[in-house]
Amino acid sequence: MEQTLIADIIDKIRGPDASREVLVKRVAAALREQIASGQLKPGARLISEVSLAQKLEISRPTLREAMRILAREGIIDIKHGVGAFVADEQRLIRSRLDSIRSLSDLIRLTVERAPAPDEVAETLEIAPGTPVCLIKRVRLIDGAPLAAANEYIPLAGHTEDFARLQVFAGGSLYGFLRERCNLTLARSKVVIAAVRADAKRARLLEVRPGTPLLLLREPHYDPAGKPVLFTVNYHNSQLVQLTLTRAGLRA
Repeated sequence: MEQTLIADIIDKIRGPDASREVLVKRVAAALREQIASGQLKPGARLISEVSLAQKLEISRPTLREAMRILAREGIIDIKHGVGAFVADEQRLIRSRLDSIRSLSDLIRLTVERAPAPDEVAETLEIAPGTPVCLIKRVRLIDGAPLAAANEYIPLAGHTEDFARLQVFAGGSLYGFLRERCNLTLARSKVVIAAVRADAKRARLLEVRPGTPLLLLREPHYDPAGKPVLFTVNYHNSQLVQLTLTRAGLRA
């Protein structure tokens, strides 16, 4: 690593709060930024843990934890006894589970009115066949299909509800629902399963039938606890990897 990169990290980790937890996050963020910007190239070897900790004037355990965060995200590879390297494979999109919505850079989109299938009706606590707004999106990254999503919003039988939703053209659905429909999403829960692509999903994601996919089912609730949105996302596991970091686990 060049001395200028070391100095850049030092500038970014300085601050009034010097707790170990804060330093870990700042070091990880600074290295992540250098890798994302191309200042640290794929395959580049980082200087030794001892030397880097000394140059940054932080403890080795603090640096080690920051490196573990980046390793869990797939940004660096740690080869025990050899060193740490910037990951060669940059095509796989890695994201925190709670930020998966921001992964796509282009979306194919349709908005239609449809009868609620049984699973959707049960989740949204409406009768099967009740009209819902169905938003279909295929998320792309570098032109390749990353995820196929069906997003269901109950209409309560009101034509004007669909008219408002029909103008949705992409971007944040949560922001659109809040700003255009006065609908607040207070919480959600997600169920994740590994499934194989059927013929329909294989066509949408341009993969072979039987390819492993990550299926995320996520009902969303308003502040009163009423289900107001149900999203069903199929992610191409060849392009995306989700991570979940848990802190403060107790025995």
